[in-house]
Amino acid sequence: MSVIDKARSDSRLASLLKDIQQQRKLRFEKSNSSDWLSSLDDERAVIEYAGCRHPSAALAQELLLLDLQLRGYRPIRLGISSSFDQDAMPTFINVLNHELQRHKIYDRFIALGFTPEQFYRDADKDTSPYLNQVLMTEPDTITRIIPPFMMLLAPGGTLSLNAFQDFYDRFLRINPKWTKQLLTIEQLFKDWAVAETVDQTETVRKIMLTIEPKGNFSWFGFKDEHGFPDNGFFVDEAFSVRVLPNA
Repeated sequence: MSVIDKARSDSRLASLLKDIQQQRKLRFEKSNSSDWLSSLDDERAVIEYAGCRHPSAALAQELLLLDLQLRGYRPIRLGISSSFDQDAMPTFINVLNHELQRHKIYDRFIALGFTPEQFYRDADKDTSPYLNQVLMTEPDTITRIIPPFMMLLAPGGTLSLNAFQDFYDRFLRINPKWTKQLLTIEQLFKDWAVAETVDQTETVRKIMLTIEPKGNFSWFGFKDEHGFPDNGFFVDEAFSVRVLPNA
């Protein structure tokens, strides 16, 4: 039995599969990478699958992510910000999107009968070495530690409680001036996880204003650069963008 056939035959997923299929044509494709992925448009939903330790759990996560979008969650596609160097924005947005969605679907994942340690990708085994590397570099700005700190806050996963606490304490000790900001961001994720809304706009605004409370010129878009400014949202002050011609 193939990976995807084994996952689809799991009775815990029958209702969720049916719900998605009633709203979109659902296709399954073999992934070109080691990751499971999902995408959604007006007509169809696609899940790309790969070999992994827990295929049913992996499928559950992708179905829950599709369901989240069908209920109104809009992934952030791009952004510009005075808080981050522009070359750091894609990484920040990728982690922000990923963790907002993980926090939102985690309780439903557990309610399906899966375990916390199954709520991860096989590649997440690299998280500990990455976090160690970040913490050893002595980051000079808070923006450098926000993405890895958000990764640490992800629910579930394979980190032991002791390992999590060790990383958590080390993040909070990096710079006493940043401790309150990190704790605020942690609470914002907790609040988002249990909020009834699936519109992350206000949560993202609060996260960004926690990072840079004053003079925060940031905009996040749901489509592409042609959607500026209407297909997205400003964090604080509205602004315009002028593209300078190449010299």
